[in-house]
Amino acid sequence: MTLVKLAVRKGSAPVEVDLDTLTPKARALAEAVHASPGHQPLGVLCDTGHTKGDNPNHAYVYGTGVEADEIGSQPDLRFMRNLEPLPRDAETSPEEWLEYNARQIPVDSWPIAGARSRMEPLAERVPSAAAARDDRCLTRDQALRYLADRGIVVSNDAWIMLQKAGNAPEPRHYALGGRMPLWHVDNLDAYAGREVEQWPVTRVAELLGFSGPSAAGSARKQLSRWGLSAVGRAPGRGGESLFAADQVQAAHAARPGSGRRGAPRVDGRFK
Repeated sequence: MTLVKLAVRKGSAPVEVDLDTLTPKARALAEAVHASPGHQPLGVLCDTGHTKGDNPNHAYVYGTGVEADEIGSQPDLRFMRNLEPLPRDAETSPEEWLEYNARQIPVDSWPIAGARSRMEPLAERVPSAAAARDDRCLTRDQALRYLADRGIVVSNDAWIMLQKAGNAPEPRHYALGGRMPLWHVDNLDAYAGREVEQWPVTRVAELLGFSGPSAAGSARKQLSRWGLSAVGRAPGRGGESLFAADQVQAAHAARPGSGRRGAPRVDGRFK
């Protein structure tokens, strides 16, 4: 047990928090708040893993030459001032506050120091800064937005279903005693970049056992119920929407009643 004091409730005395119960990023955030005057969330200094020279506008801002190159070699640090304390009567625990705020820090940044004031960061790095660098994890909602930006659009329910079916990646961490699953961006990138066959809706209909003039429409309705979206479109003006075959197969295998024996399907239903 490693205890620190934090004053994250307005007008309340600092309380003790066990660092060993926190994810690495939240732990570094807790250490940064603890190091600040009065153990208050005045702000937090974050590292981005980049230098100022990585900014495409560096030459425009600092010009060129030796002095500009020296500035460009400095770490690109960001100071966050948007840490709002909890209301005094809030039911949210300090641990929940820490885990939530840790996930609001950009995924490629991590806490390294507290603040002397709301305008001035401290210089000394917190003990968990290095470990926090590797904690590039996202909540479920953040993970789904991250995937959507990469062309993989699934609903929350579909994500849970695909995970249970072994198609989606498992969480890297479980914060707050298992109540907050967190996915690492490396696993999400691997999932978004996986090689997968793309099926037109007519092929999906065949798998689901739909036939006749309404087969494609029935397949689309089932895909919508599952929360699966198209990942592409066949070429041509009349090209069909394309769906990830592995997602369709996983959803089909995980459907209610898929384990029954001797229950023939008629137009997608059991009789």
